[in-house]
Amino acid sequence: MAKTRALEHQEIHQLFSGIEGTFALRNKTMLVCGIAMALRATELVKLNVGDVLASNGRIKTYITVRAETAKFNKSRRIRIGQPIRELLAAFIDNKRESGESLLPDAPLFVSRQGGHMTRQTLFLLLKKVFDKAGIDESPHCLRKTGGTLYYIESSYDIIATQEFLGHEDPATTKKYIGRDTKQIVAYSEKLAETLKNAMSGELNSNDQMLNSLKSYSNAELVMELAQRGFDINFLTEQMRKRELRASKVISIDAV
Repeated sequence: MAKTRALEHQEIHQLFSGIEGTFALRNKTMLVCGIAMALRATELVKLNVGDVLASNGRIKTYITVRAETAKFNKSRRIRIGQPIRELLAAFIDNKRESGESLLPDAPLFVSRQGGHMTRQTLFLLLKKVFDKAGIDESPHCLRKTGGTLYYIESSYDIIATQEFLGHEDPATTKKYIGRDTKQIVAYSEKLAETLKNAMSGELNSNDQMLNSLKSYSNAELVMELAQRGFDINFLTEQMRKRELRASKVISIDAV
């Protein structure tokens, strides 16, 4: 398997849409927490009810990853958004209705044996979910997905992302987070479309558009392209190409 990567948006949808059965709510909530808080496997399975549920019965806005579960015994606080708090509230209500303990030190995600789920059990569970969704990744992709999404939504704030992930050095964060998967998808689709057009002998959309404007003067071409929303770099490049073609024609005529 290649190095673990962040999941694409469509893969996240496939992942959650395939979760069903008796433990569906538990498994969905667990995966949401894994991504939304970018938790490591041990941090995820060792969550207690008291880590997310305040004494007044409300879901906490800031979740503390306890030192005894965190890497290098370094605790950190993670803020969670309203949709995640609502999902956790529904999960806590379900636990209450099912008769599960809501004591602060009780496991948040209860195993079939009634205690905390082990890392091995989590890995086996996620493998089944991933296989069903057609995703060939390790459980660590949940943390990478959360980190990458946070990085993108923070407008690429590496320091904020470093703190979110609990890294000592932003250099570690730079190596850790993935590319914007939306960009990767867009680039690959454009490549595929260009290759398809080349194979069929078709011009791409820009070439077709420029071909239809051959009779325009430079001034008319600039005005037309500007009205179509093209930036100055594109306009400049088209002027350069047009002048180059014109100079070649003059050189040939002179001979």
